[in-house]
Amino acid sequence: MRPYLKIIRLPNLGIIVITQYLLRYCVIGNWYAYSGVNAAFSNLDFALLVFSTILITAGGNIINDVFDVETDKINKPEKMLIGKSVSGLSAKILYLVFSVSGLLIGVYLAVQVKSLQLGLIFLAIVIMLFLYSKTYQKTLLLGNVIVASLSAMVILIVWLFEFFALTSNPVVYVKVQSSLKLVSYIFFAYAIFAFIVSMIREILKDAEDIEGDGESGYGTLAIVYGNNAAKYLASSIIVLGIALLAFSQYWLFKNDFLLVTWYLGIVQVLFLYVLYYVIKAKTKKDFHSVSNAVKIIMVAGILSMQLFCVSQP
Repeated sequence: MRPYLKIIRLPNLGIIVITQYLLRYCVIGNWYAYSGVNAAFSNLDFALLVFSTILITAGGNIINDVFDVETDKINKPEKMLIGKSVSGLSAKILYLVFSVSGLLIGVYLAVQVKSLQLGLIFLAIVIMLFLYSKTYQKTLLLGNVIVASLSAMVILIVWLFEFFALTSNPVVYVKVQSSLKLVSYIFFAYAIFAFIVSMIREILKDAEDIEGDGESGYGTLAIVYGNNAAKYLASSIIVLGIALLAFSQYWLFKNDFLLVTWYLGIVQVLFLYVLYYVIKAKTKKDFHSVSNAVKIIMVAGILSMQLFCVSQP
């Protein structure tokens, strides 16, 4: 059982669950509570949305390991599971079960909110995860952008389903209409944060895996232009992240979200720490360490959502 939990990246799935539930209760729920209503998207359907998200993500993690077998023999032979603890056939079957199940649940939820177009999002995500693992992760920056975009979608999909559920429930919509703009701003801010942090981490992971990726014919930024170019781009995105976070802090401060404002100062310090070590990074071990530090930034940013639970709209 343990190898299977590893190939689905259980800790990462846990982060997704925490993220989506914090958005549900500390952003949407908090604002709705002041209007005396509950979320339009039911608790059961929301639980299914989270389940669908982690199923599709787990499937994507599995198929990525399946396509990365040869590369992982060089990059991380000690962590390889496919072909050792887990057979290739078992991994492919599990991928299909998870991806198809997640897709079907997503289509069901789209029907529930009377928007079949939302079901296409799940299909698109499943396809993009497969194509990323098979082809796009080998190309210059395209794979990085895809992963970062899917990270942002983990956040946006919560608001998309709530919004479409609202449009089919006019009574609730009217009561919370004055809060929709503010809630949308918060969701988009967190989505941009997730995109930026994921982009940084993916670039650094490519720099870490340059040896195996090069042997496998990849064309990532680190391989095509070298690790210095990867460091330069990652550093530039970090500076952009710092600037956007500072703007968000200013906006939050002006709107009296003082707890969130000061908490994000911790995230700023983490950004500066990562920037310093990205500039210094030279070895595979250095890039691995700083990549893990970027994951801490992601978790720290996500945890800031809980402070909206004690913030008055």
